[in-house]
Amino acid sequence: RIMTSNKLSQGVTESRRATLQMGAVRHDAHIQTVNEPAEYDSYRNNLAAFALRDALGLDNIPVTVEREFQGRPASFTWWIDDTLMTERTRLDKAIRPPDTAAWNRQVYLMKVFDLLIHNIDRNMGNVIIDQRWKLWMIDHSRAFQPEHALHDPADVIRCDRVLLARLRALDATTLTPKLAPWLAPGQITALLIRRDLIVKAFEDRIAEKGDDQVLYDHLPAH
Repeated sequence: RIMTSNKLSQGVTESRRATLQMGAVRHDAHIQTVNEPAEYDSYRNNLAAFALRDALGLDNIPVTVEREFQGRPASFTWWIDDTLMTERTRLDKAIRPPDTAAWNRQVYLMKVFDLLIHNIDRNMGNVIIDQRWKLWMIDHSRAFQPEHALHDPADVIRCDRVLLARLRALDATTLTPKLAPWLAPGQITALLIRRDLIVKAFEDRIAEKGDDQVLYDHLPAH
């Protein structure tokens, strides 16, 4: 049950923070109802991002489900537990991660994911850091535009070895059923075209700089 909900002060999509309760369990959720398909700004993109997270074996996007809110379809995203700060706060206060190399590996994962989904709206308030210094990505309502080019090729720097293998393995046959409930066919086609560009860019970079200078191990193999 939705016990309370309040409009968030930040953002322009009128998203809300709600407190949910089921039995003795109480927890908050981030709710978005925005749905402007012509502008590629929709709550549905949050659901697509979560589905793609699972397809790639990532764990840095909180669980997101579709529910109705005040008579409108919406995405409900699990509110991050034990939040330490946002990336904006970290940068503003010049706070250094306790393990810079581990932090950078998480940032590279985010950069590759954002290139794949054409996320041009990754502001630092949408990057959450928890008490364990785990990086969480939230709010993908403006992603998945049907662009065939990478919005920032300079972000092709380093990639997790397992993630690159999983990117290579993506195909329309397996991906379409996962994303079709949320995305139009043109959005899925564009995503796979960008995937091809990302893989090719990393293969070129590996050929130039060597495997160890480009790939690293962070994700579990299974």
